[in-house]
Amino acid sequence: MTEDFDKYYEAVEPGRRERAYAWATAIGLQDVDGLKPSEYLVSTAKRHIEGEISQDEARQLVDEYYETKEGHDLPTDVQEADKVSARIVAIINKPGFRLSPEYYLGLHKQIFDGVFPHAGKIRDVELTKREWVLNGDTVEYELSCMIEKSLAYDFDNEKKFKYKGLSEDAFVAHFTSFISGIWQIHPFREGNTRTVALFAIKYLKSMRHDVTNDLFAEKSWYFRNALVRANYSNIKLNVDKTQLPLEEFFKVLIYGDEIELHNRFLRIGQEYGTKTAEAVTGIHRPDDVINSCNDVINDVIKFNATEEAAIKAILHDSRLSAERLADIIGIKQRQAQRIIDSLKKKAGLKRRGARKNGEWYFEK
Repeated sequence: MTEDFDKYYEAVEPGRRERAYAWATAIGLQDVDGLKPSEYLVSTAKRHIEGEISQDEARQLVDEYYETKEGHDLPTDVQEADKVSARIVAIINKPGFRLSPEYYLGLHKQIFDGVFPHAGKIRDVELTKREWVLNGDTVEYELSCMIEKSLAYDFDNEKKFKYKGLSEDAFVAHFTSFISGIWQIHPFREGNTRTVALFAIKYLKSMRHDVTNDLFAEKSWYFRNALVRANYSNIKLNVDKTQLPLEEFFKVLIYGDEIELHNRFLRIGQEYGTKTAEAVTGIHRPDDVINSCNDVINDVIKFNATEEAAIKAILHDSRLSAERLADIIGIKQRQAQRIIDSLKKKAGLKRRGARKNGEWYFEK
């Protein structure tokens, strides 16, 4: 009689929407390393999404494909993209999560076993990587001899933290800090960004957040660049670490906030609100080139995309009400009021005249 209930103990194949999300995310994440899947992988993914084959069969077909001559003839980076994509799909749809360094290391092994010889192993070498977003500079990653201790420290602190009762902003700020921190440790020789992205998805799902949108599929490179900016500072160039871009990414992912995410605004010298900041602060630079010897960079990166849109709207019509501002930039009125309060602090926004007939101006 008990066998009648056996089906309830086994995880069922995910629905079509979940299958499509998983494949889009898995394939999109390969873009962080400039990898593109084969046509065979795409066609296999479509068969799985349509329900023609299971996810286990899809993974098996991909593995078997690379035992054929046709598969052998493909470049190794295509093989990596295909195999890793199939494994990420299985992991996304598989239940279970544990907040521990062991789970994190195991996740890397599940993703890259048979692809990298060092899958799941902590690196014993030091890393540097020239970053486009840093104009060729590199983040300072954790020393190899400190990786285990640093992972243990970060995970222990995260286990003690309570998310219950936090506002959306506070939730995102802390979650961003944790994810950014374990990425900076960079425990593996390769595959760190794809691992931390998958870990973030699993962690959020364990907290019952619906993250089945196409953000990782469409903005995986932005995600990586935002991680870089969250962990990079340069005193000589007057550049500070900033979590803001990564926080905005997670606000879109978790809460569906309407924020434009553009890689060009993350690059050193092209930060958030460059042109708008000049209009507000009265700083003039030929051809929008930021002088690395002055104090401009720190001011510029404080404007997020929503604040920039608000500044442009106010510069266009100085008599805007908070209600009208909300309509123009597509946010709620209470959010518009928060933006106004923020700009008062960051950009010297002030109001003169009567409450109903007054106008906004930026104090220079």
